[in-house]
Amino acid sequence: MITSVQEHLKRLEIEDKHSEAKVYAKGVRLYELASCQVLTHSKNYWDILISSIDQEDELQEIDTEIRINFNEDRIYPSHKTKEVAWTPEAVAALKEVEFILKNDAPKTKSSGKMYTREGMIKRVMDERRDKALKAEYSIKFADNIYGEHILTNERGVKFKITLRDFESQTGYIDNMDLRTNKLGTTKHIMYAFDAIKAKPRVFKKMDKTYPFVEIYLDPLNDYQITWHYPHPLTPAAEKLIKKYFGSKKVLPAQEVKAFSGFLQEAKRFAKIKIRPEVEQKVQKAWDDALLEEVSKGAKLDFNFMKAKLFPYQKKGVAFAVFREGAILADEMGLGKTIQSIATAILKKKYFGFKKCLIICPASLKEQWKREIEKFSKEKAIVIEGLPKERSELYLKSDAYFVITNYESVLRDLLDINKMGPDFVILDEAQRIKNFSTITAQNIKRIQKKHALAITGTPIENRLTDLYSIMQFVEPDLLTPLWEFSYQHCLFDEIKKDKITGYYNLNQLKERLQPYLLRREKANVLKELPNVTEITVPVNMSPTQADYHASFAKGVSQILHKKFISQFDLQRLMLLLANMRMVCDSSFLIDKESEDSPKLDELEHILLEKIDIKNSTRKVIIFSEWTQMLHMIGKMLQRNGIGYAQLSGKVAVKNRGLLVKKFETDENCKVFLSTEAGGSGLNLQVADTVINFELPWNPAKKNQRIGRIDRIGQQNKQLTVINLITQNSIEISIAAGLHLKQSLFDGVLSTAKGPDFVDFSNTGKAQFLVELEQMLAALNQGEQPNGEQAETEQEKQQPEATIDSIDEVVAEQIDAVNEVNEILEQRDVAASKDNSHGSAKSSETRSASQSSEALEKVLNNGMEFLSGLLQMATGNAMGLENKKVEIDKQTGEVVMRFKLPKL
Repeated sequence: MITSVQEHLKRLEIEDKHSEAKVYAKGVRLYELASCQVLTHSKNYWDILISSIDQEDELQEIDTEIRINFNEDRIYPSHKTKEVAWTPEAVAALKEVEFILKNDAPKTKSSGKMYTREGMIKRVMDERRDKALKAEYSIKFADNIYGEHILTNERGVKFKITLRDFESQTGYIDNMDLRTNKLGTTKHIMYAFDAIKAKPRVFKKMDKTYPFVEIYLDPLNDYQITWHYPHPLTPAAEKLIKKYFGSKKVLPAQEVKAFSGFLQEAKRFAKIKIRPEVEQKVQKAWDDALLEEVSKGAKLDFNFMKAKLFPYQKKGVAFAVFREGAILADEMGLGKTIQSIATAILKKKYFGFKKCLIICPASLKEQWKREIEKFSKEKAIVIEGLPKERSELYLKSDAYFVITNYESVLRDLLDINKMGPDFVILDEAQRIKNFSTITAQNIKRIQKKHALAITGTPIENRLTDLYSIMQFVEPDLLTPLWEFSYQHCLFDEIKKDKITGYYNLNQLKERLQPYLLRREKANVLKELPNVTEITVPVNMSPTQADYHASFAKGVSQILHKKFISQFDLQRLMLLLANMRMVCDSSFLIDKESEDSPKLDELEHILLEKIDIKNSTRKVIIFSEWTQMLHMIGKMLQRNGIGYAQLSGKVAVKNRGLLVKKFETDENCKVFLSTEAGGSGLNLQVADTVINFELPWNPAKKNQRIGRIDRIGQQNKQLTVINLITQNSIEISIAAGLHLKQSLFDGVLSTAKGPDFVDFSNTGKAQFLVELEQMLAALNQGEQPNGEQAETEQEKQQPEATIDSIDEVVAEQIDAVNEVNEILEQRDVAASKDNSHGSAKSSETRSASQSSEALEKVLNNGMEFLSGLLQMATGNAMGLENKKVEIDKQTGEVVMRFKLPKL
């Protein structure tokens, strides 16, 4: 490019010799005398601002913005998007481009434009000026031109404005924009300057004496402590100012802590006005010094935790404890929650904190409470209920941990700040990635001492995601946004707000290093257990909740019947299966609605948490329902993720081909499977198992994990993710309520027992007690918090296939098949035994083993019947020591017991 620019300048110089206009000569002269600043540049153009002296009025500057375009080996100037002739200003701009290319050689990106600092400042100042001109504010002027004028915005919010410098149009206003924008002005201040200039008579009557000695943080000088007073100081005030500032206007950074003495001495001076941000800066300097001092002598003891932390987790806690703000961005599955709990408790120990506020998605509130109580002795409360109830929980609870969700912060911000949280933990911190949302703005208005943001994905789509999170953690580090943008963002050449790329990322990484800690599994492999299990709670949609409650009511009605028939038991089985299915998706029930928060969560895990499209990871997803796998498959197709799918409908001879495709095809990232893949298949290439729902039988869950956790496993560390629907039957399954297969099959399916069984409260089986308690809570209207999922995701379009009832209840008849198989083996063995006499062949040994297995099954049935009979009368039947006996020689089965009178 430099060659093209120099050649073009040479042509202009040659043409200038034959022209009377002498454009080139005037342009070179202008370049030497004027101030040229690069505003933006891209591969295709450079925007240059030329500031020159007006020849008629030497006190007046003229600003001209010229764009030098590079297009198809052609160089030409333009102004306000229109091509113009080569003027002296255009020549001066081209000379500036030549100088930069020759001396600085900036890297020009292939797409997008880069702003310089001056260019970005001009842009944001123009934007604020435009907003000030369009604003519908009202203003009440003070008697003093430098007094506190009252500006009221469109929403009726009032601001106090001090106009400090009429030449630079800087001033003070008590809002957040001035505290972070590094501009020295805002749209409100601009409006006030324009308003007062528009009223010369009012301006003339105003007192022109600056009313106070102002101590403030200067936005134009990196918010250093500064003083301003345009008139002579009184001797006493001058002595005090010189004591701390010397002969300078700005306080040296190393003297900020000592400035606390000035704050005390200045109290006796009525005319010294100290802005509140100054005191906050001094306080922060003392807090930082305290953190450093405490950290030096601290030896962290983790004995207070009820679990042993891994070495990398201890390092994570140590990283966060002695920092005012931090981001813990460990990869999913590395235990960010337990590290956060330990951090909060240690902050309580070292800094005397009284309250720790945890803000998380609504679906995670109860899980946080369980984790706190599981791993520590601290008390935790979940904020819920009506406004008055929530307010009392905030203000009257003695719990150290207070847990709320993002939506509640908007409603409860006043009570939260009254409570005064010392430490705020922000879980799934990417929820505030969009800094312009109301949720993000309210989170950042929480008055806190320390903060910890935990997220596995600090950057989901844009670099500004991280900027927004850092605003909560350490507000001053990356602000203002315009400065962050010109340092790291490439912008679209047409749509000025569209970001097309990023640069200087290593520089950003260095700036974030003191505040952000991220470990991936690859970094801590030696410290991890072989299998890491993660539970991901998911809320139900209103449609799902209605279905679930309806089925639960039906189950409860059966359980409360005095007599239960085998038909009731079969109906109970189907109702429980429906409760489980609706937790996956309402489509599995009605074939119309498409509510599946689980599917949305799975998509988020695969794309964001695991980043499966950009990694080499292989994932197995289990679901008992074939239709659910079809729906998951459609989601994977939509996202361009390759997969293989296995169910009982796939012929055994073809299953090996599916496994081979999964193992060898790098584009086949996911293996979808029903329980057909839970046995007989080895899938060691995978490193992650996702249980879309937990099976009734814990052995089935272990069998699923066993598909990848076995000898020959190619990954040393495996991850198991369980999706569990909150406030549903799945919670009870996860907590240990395993409805044994023997309840519905085995003896009840084959034996001719009594037609009715008494299920009175006396002697009721424990699992039925637990089931009834859970269902009672659901039937009383305890639905999932009434809170919607925080993120609205696109609905899925399921295929029009349907599971048969046989598939729904297949797990319940497995034991019956096992009994039939044993009986068949026994008959075969007995037949062979008869044909070979009394010889002890291998066949008779097999028959003996089959008899033992059958004897075990029948004894289990005996125990089950004994339990039913005890429930009928409340008394033991005396069958505890009775055993079913099988004669191994003859094969005769003897089972004698006496039924009581009912």
